[in-house]
Amino acid sequence: MKTLPPGPKEKYFNDFSNSLKNRPLEFLTELKESYGNIVPFKIGMAPIVLLSDPELIQIVLVSEASNYVKDIALKNNRAFFGQGLLSSEGEYWKRQRKLAAPSFSPKRLEEYAQVMTDHASLLIKRWKGNVANGINQVDIQHDMMVLTLGIATKTLFDVDLSHGNQELEDALTAAQKHLNERMNDPLLLLMPEWVPFPTNINLLKAIKTIDHFLYKLIEERRGHTDGRRDLLSILLNVQDDTDGSGMTDKQIRDELFTMFFAGHETTALTLTWTLYLISQHPHVEATLLNEVKQLLNGRQPQASDYFQLSYTEKVIKESMRIRPPVWAIAREAARDCQLGGHAIAKGTAFIMSQWVMHHDQRYFKDADKFDPDRWTEEFTESLPKFAYFPFGGGPRTCIGNTFAMLEAVLMLASIIQEFRLSLVPNHPVELMPAVTLRAKHGIRMTLEARNPNP
Repeated sequence: MKTLPPGPKEKYFNDFSNSLKNRPLEFLTELKESYGNIVPFKIGMAPIVLLSDPELIQIVLVSEASNYVKDIALKNNRAFFGQGLLSSEGEYWKRQRKLAAPSFSPKRLEEYAQVMTDHASLLIKRWKGNVANGINQVDIQHDMMVLTLGIATKTLFDVDLSHGNQELEDALTAAQKHLNERMNDPLLLLMPEWVPFPTNINLLKAIKTIDHFLYKLIEERRGHTDGRRDLLSILLNVQDDTDGSGMTDKQIRDELFTMFFAGHETTALTLTWTLYLISQHPHVEATLLNEVKQLLNGRQPQASDYFQLSYTEKVIKESMRIRPPVWAIAREAARDCQLGGHAIAKGTAFIMSQWVMHHDQRYFKDADKFDPDRWTEEFTESLPKFAYFPFGGGPRTCIGNTFAMLEAVLMLASIIQEFRLSLVPNHPVELMPAVTLRAKHGIRMTLEARNPNP
């Protein structure tokens, strides 16, 4: 059995830790280009391996997934994620996944689609009113966060934030901010949540507010779902077909918390980067608008339109390739094992970066070019499975991936037929990779209504 190939050595104390914190996209790309598909390095005494080979990534995520568990980032954030699908393991995870799966059936997605387009209509109405009053600049990143926050709270909890729950909205925003701070700092990440560091204190305070809201809501709804179709009501009614048991309040809380944070921000960022990229490529905008106008002719999109919005879907797929909202995922070896003929010690962490793979010239010609037309059926079939994996993969693939694609396509179609967006001159567009790939200064854009009447 081979040992791992040689990797880089630290030049200075905390050199790699600082690189991962301050310039992770460039650092991981440089490692792959300089050392190849398997790059071992260390942060302190912690062994880490960057994997950039689709076959090896598939082994870790799929064929030998039982050898690899979620990494320390999730273990040290139990107060946040609890034992939800993102962080749980083994038989417990299998049971929870099975119980949650009906929530994302085609019938449920059709019902959720109406919520999505209703919220898009509210956003469009607000934008048209603003433009009519001479307010034509917005931070797209902020507005997409608000849009998907409203969709998430309505579909998950049947709570309408547009009618006011400022304390909850503020707590959700604060929790995202402080989690990003923890996940973006390797030293903070190794620190348990209970250590009284300012970021930890603020994060736990926000979680306490959210938990109070969720547990109160769960208590009120138990036995009184009254035909509601939100995810909370569905989870309250699911039963294990082996013993008839359902989910406890804690299990429901963990799933709702996980699905909210795993889905709301990533979809918002997909839309943010897509609208920005479209504004930089007029020919893409023209093709996209032509498809949307021919199909919708000004009406609100619905779930059944999804499969006819083929170019719109290509635009979303290409956006997630060149600006992946989740730019890296990690696993940890649960036991001594081997990978690709190499000996792997228990506790070794593996980083698999969507950013690195999605910009790999071996799989994507002109990888830095935004080109939705590359996504032909032939190209998709020829692409190695884990050269492109915006939703992860294997048994742990994102349970809400179909929900997310449906939301992104319908929201993009709704917005693009009503508005032309252009980047405010001289606005800095700078990548900020934390838990997700945000724009550091937001994305300020000018709105131009295609039909100016509010």
